[in-house]
Amino acid sequence: MDIRRIASLVVLAALAAGVVVVSQRPAAVPGGAATPPPSAVTATTPAIPTPPASSPSAAAVEASVDPDCPVSRPDPPFRAPEPWPPTPPPVYQANWYGTPDLWTMLRHGGEVWTDLPLGPTGYVQKTFWFSVRWPYQEEPMPAIAVTGRRLDGPGVFQVGPPGTNAGASFGMAMLVGVEIPSLGCWEVTGTYRGAALSYVVWVGR
Repeated sequence: MDIRRIASLVVLAALAAGVVVVSQRPAAVPGGAATPPPSAVTATTPAIPTPPASSPSAAAVEASVDPDCPVSRPDPPFRAPEPWPPTPPPVYQANWYGTPDLWTMLRHGGEVWTDLPLGPTGYVQKTFWFSVRWPYQEEPMPAIAVTGRRLDGPGVFQVGPPGTNAGASFGMAMLVGVEIPSLGCWEVTGTYRGAALSYVVWVGR
């Protein structure tokens, strides 16, 4: 998959999520903080909105998960350093997971992805990653790569580098859009500047 196709998928996924993707380099922030000035990035809705009342209950979603799939939970949770919030806003029903070099956000009850739109080569999802080593002003297109390996059957995917960036109520994030080739149990791994972080997700209907 060429870079232009990857970039298009990422931007479409970000727009669908209600986040604003910034491809240009913003004005420098004193002290080199990772968060840009408020005028540079805004978001109108959360990137992972609260499920509407008509969505399946958490119990129903849990029941659809293969018991042999060891979905990852944010245990132990990670407290993010400034300028990110120490824990994700409550709307995400999640905690940070990882280390200062690379972390992400996982749902309290386990990472389960359902009702994903179907793209040309798989189920489309956006992944958000964070790192104290990410100089946002200097690297708006971060050199992050995301790979996937199916644990209950054949299947792999790889996206990036690079990724892009997005801002919402959780702060600034590296954003990578992926297409998962099939439903099932997947290990997702992000790598950035020598750091790697993996988690297991169930991809269901």
